[in-house]
Amino acid sequence: MWEKIRQRYYDCTLAGKVTLAFILFLAIFCIASQIVLQICLSVYDEKLYEKSLQELDYFTQEVNRSLEEIEALSAEIAMDDDIQEQLVGLEGAEVSEAAYALGLLNLRELINFKINGNRNVKSAAYYDGKQADMVMGIRAQHLPEEVKEELGEPLSAARGGCVTRNPDAGHGDFLCARNILEKENARLTYLGTLVLSCDVAGIIDRNVRNLEAEHASLSVYNDGWMIYQDEGARDAALPAWQEGKGYRIVRMGRERYFVCYLYSRATGWMYANMFPYTEIYGQIRFARMLLITASLVLAAVFAMGMQGLIRTITRPLQELTSSMRIVETGDFEGARRNLALDGRRDETGQLKREFDTMLGRINELIRENYEKQILLKDTSYRMLRAQINPHFIYNTLNTINWMVKWKKNDEVERLIIEFGNLLRSAFTEEPYATVEEETASVEGYMAIQSYRYKSRAEFLVEKSGNLKDYLTPRMILQPLVENSICYGIEESLEKCTVRVSVREAEDSICYEVSDTGPGMDGETLRAVRDGTVRPKGNGIGLANIRERLGLLFEESEFSVDSAPGTGTTVRIRIPKRPAEET
Repeated sequence: MWEKIRQRYYDCTLAGKVTLAFILFLAIFCIASQIVLQICLSVYDEKLYEKSLQELDYFTQEVNRSLEEIEALSAEIAMDDDIQEQLVGLEGAEVSEAAYALGLLNLRELINFKINGNRNVKSAAYYDGKQADMVMGIRAQHLPEEVKEELGEPLSAARGGCVTRNPDAGHGDFLCARNILEKENARLTYLGTLVLSCDVAGIIDRNVRNLEAEHASLSVYNDGWMIYQDEGARDAALPAWQEGKGYRIVRMGRERYFVCYLYSRATGWMYANMFPYTEIYGQIRFARMLLITASLVLAAVFAMGMQGLIRTITRPLQELTSSMRIVETGDFEGARRNLALDGRRDETGQLKREFDTMLGRINELIRENYEKQILLKDTSYRMLRAQINPHFIYNTLNTINWMVKWKKNDEVERLIIEFGNLLRSAFTEEPYATVEEETASVEGYMAIQSYRYKSRAEFLVEKSGNLKDYLTPRMILQPLVENSICYGIEESLEKCTVRVSVREAEDSICYEVSDTGPGMDGETLRAVRDGTVRPKGNGIGLANIRERLGLLFEESEFSVDSAPGTGTTVRIRIPKRPAEET
């Protein structure tokens, strides 16, 4: 039925359309007023939730950051040279000897010195495989035996790593524990266990002022245990633990409250922020004023209804004109989609159908003769315009900022020069550079990265031959070094070496980029060679580099070799192209 009515409307003359549309305009005006009211009222809750969630997320991150500082403090204590020396001495002493008691006393002083400067640490406990069991701190108390037993197996499995325990009915403090292992010569002999008790309530109290809502009541809890709660939220119906994130409106007595909640995967805690819903009545009043204003605007539009009706009638002609403009850009398919053929039989409908038929025929001819060539050239051009990862630019500027603050002027000067040279090379319009220029560019990039990674990585460059006499594509080495950093240095727990080799062969230029990172298993290596692995973030994938070489050189070689524990090596060979060709 509706299809028939719509078809009759489309088949009417332009004058008939004007008459029908004018009658419908009054009905649309009334319906639109009601729709605007509903939209204004429904938008409110979502906007309030977004704002509350932003504040709660910021607060959660601050609490997590404080807990991460405590974890770092425990690692610092465990690796401290003086503490290690004391523990090694205790390991070789008998419990009955005076040296053992004196060693424990010195150990207590050393640990006290470390924790006294951190206001988030409530107390520290140390115990070993002998008889040592001591606590330190202003509010020190011994750990229950059942808590020690609970931590025993996770600590053994962590092999010196940090193990955390959330507060519960058995022990109301957040615990950060780790086994202290002898680091000399990597013996990893068990020397004792360090447990830091964290003042979670104090951490939350110091951060709760960051919430902007003046009457907000915060609750922090985990599975069956309330970690922190304001007085105003004592009787609140809080969301279930691990419910994720969201909001709800609850009623307590005669008042309604807005509750925004967020589950933190880092700690396994639920954060819930609650405040009176009546605080937003002012926004509802604003929404009503907005509705009144919108009604006035619609009334004014109604007075200009005939002008609007004319635009509605002429819209098909405007679509036809717009499609003609799209044709001028060469996008014939886009022009046909813009026509939006609807089956109408009036003059404009007939004109659009004939124009669509003409576009189809023209587009078919163009597709057969030109489209593939244009697409190939466009693809080649885009691949030549490789860009530096924006995260690298941000990290470099951040490094320069800190080096300026540390007044390392000579190093800052060198870093700025290398960074400027790298940007100049990356953003130049010339697609080729000499092999010597490309090598200098990657040396600058590696010099910049060496400031960031310092002792975590070693960067080496080996080169031989008359590199200034031959051309190479720009930015061909930097993405490979970036991949070595991303998948080698970043994924390695030990110092990683990134080596770049550039040499002149008899009839080619050979590149080799290798790292001593964790390497890849067979399945991952096959995916990399097949080009099915997507690069991380905004990086340039190896498949893109291989395709780019294929476009620029008829004869080129690209290979990737890797194995778990042996690192990854990428080799490229391109034919010699004399620099005089430019």
